[in-house]
Amino acid sequence: MNRETSIYLDLVRFSAAMVVMIGHLSGARFAGGLFWQLGQFMDDAVVIFFVLSGFVIAYVVDQKETNVEKYAIARAARIYSVALPALMLTFVLDALGKNLAPHLYSAVWGYDAENLIGQFFAGLFFVNQLWYAPIQIGSMLPYWSLGFEVWYYVFFAIIYFVKSCWKYPLLIAACLVTGPRLVAFFPLWMMGYGAYKFAAVFVLSRKTGTAMLGMSIFAYGAYCLMLKDWLLNNPILYSSLGLLNLAPRYIVGTLFAIHLIAFVWASKPVGRALLPFASTIQWFAGATFTIYLFHIPVAQFLITMLPWPPADWRSRLIVLAGTFVLMLVIAEFTERKKRVWVGWISMIVAWLKARTSQPADGFAQAPPEEEPARSVV
Repeated sequence: MNRETSIYLDLVRFSAAMVVMIGHLSGARFAGGLFWQLGQFMDDAVVIFFVLSGFVIAYVVDQKETNVEKYAIARAARIYSVALPALMLTFVLDALGKNLAPHLYSAVWGYDAENLIGQFFAGLFFVNQLWYAPIQIGSMLPYWSLGFEVWYYVFFAIIYFVKSCWKYPLLIAACLVTGPRLVAFFPLWMMGYGAYKFAAVFVLSRKTGTAMLGMSIFAYGAYCLMLKDWLLNNPILYSSLGLLNLAPRYIVGTLFAIHLIAFVWASKPVGRALLPFASTIQWFAGATFTIYLFHIPVAQFLITMLPWPPADWRSRLIVLAGTFVLMLVIAEFTERKKRVWVGWISMIVAWLKARTSQPADGFAQAPPEEEPARSVV
């Protein structure tokens, strides 16, 4: 992956996270409907995250995470460096916020006050979206997608790393554990993997890539203007699996996969404009996961302390700008510390390997006695 493509992917994931954050915070209880137009693109942004994740994983297993141990450590560090702090802070802020403004923590806003301990552990082990029993994790609405994403890491690890006859039984078992809702979205994730492989194998001209890039953007605009509303109001792949409408998501996923392929081919001329801003883009992108997970619990807690109505400019400034600044601060202690988490998890893995390599009785075997030195005279 060249530098231009890497920077562009950072820009895309940061932009998608901002669409989700502003889309949520434009709600009536946060900012009185300011920027409500972005709300209709939040689901598309999550689809982009799924496809982008598959694309990035295809790259890292090709270049860096070349065995299952490296892969597992890197994925665990990536997820838990943000997910665990997010879980802890969410339940603390929710407990404090409910005392200040109970009406903001109600079922109307998607908050479930029952079985908070169960919610925490469901989120901790990413079993919050299995089958037809989704579990809301406090006020952290976007956490649902981790109940998909982490299992896709598992699916992919089985497909990619298991070389024995156990590959397909393990994959079937994982699908049975997770249920049809998660399985139905896995091809979206794999579109990203396929896009990376396709762009690597078939190398076309920059002119072709640039044309495809423009066409993918035009096609998405046409879809939003002419087809999206109709598909959302007339679901054609719904109910039989208990799913939200699949058709719009697969259209967006397909268009974005084509977009990624096109950008790889056109990256040099198109991505050159991004190079002067590379360090800034990469720095903001380093807070993407934190922005995505933390924004609702933090914003909701902020509004419990504000004396002004949500539509007041002071409330909007504090909720929108204040939440964003806090996301950047929190990111310094979460995903920007991913290397620290890699070290911790690597030590745990090394300890477990050492324990499992010991004899069954728990005692280390004595080293064999050395033979007496023999004279060579």
